[in-house]
Amino acid sequence: MTSPLNARLVPLSLLAKSAWANGTGYTKEIGVGFDRGKGFFVNAGSTEYQWRLSLAELTRPADFSLLPGIDRVFTLASPGPVVMTVGREERTLQQGQKIAFAGETAVTVKVASDEPQLGLNLMTRRGMCHGNVITAVRHGRVLLNPGVGIVAATVLTGTATLNGEKVAALTTILLGTSPEEIHTESCLMAVVSVSTPPF
Repeated sequence: MTSPLNARLVPLSLLAKSAWANGTGYTKEIGVGFDRGKGFFVNAGSTEYQWRLSLAELTRPADFSLLPGIDRVFTLASPGPVVMTVGREERTLQQGQKIAFAGETAVTVKVASDEPQLGLNLMTRRGMCHGNVITAVRHGRVLLNPGVGIVAATVLTGTATLNGEKVAALTTILLGTSPEEIHTESCLMAVVSVSTPPF
């Protein structure tokens, strides 16, 4: 059994696929959190959460599910591009770029390449917590500290190691309560943070 103190690696290949709420696509859940201080996660499929992190499969034009009371940060995890229409705004996203929107907002996505794409999808329950994703190319030592709100980090490209173990692309480091040091080399990494009130 994994200690709640320690991080665990969650590779894409081990994630179970489930349908979007509106049935127009599929997602692979990485983790669900109730209390970032305790690093408490539940099994995939729970609808009760403070925050939820997943990888959405994008294979065709689709409408995102309407999720009242949920705030979302979508980060393109694959090379792209994808075209997203959020309300009346249209944006083209490349790998590592993100867009934030309220779950009540009408959102459509179109894959602008011949290859299926993946979106790192952070959802937070409004009023209970607030989420953010910062993506950058990392070189050298990176400290992931849950004490400042970091809950996860997903390797998009490049090289990363945790405790001597290689972290493959599209693997997420899901933190426990202890800080973790990662060694990186030309690593495009999406670092996910969740904060609780006051924001």
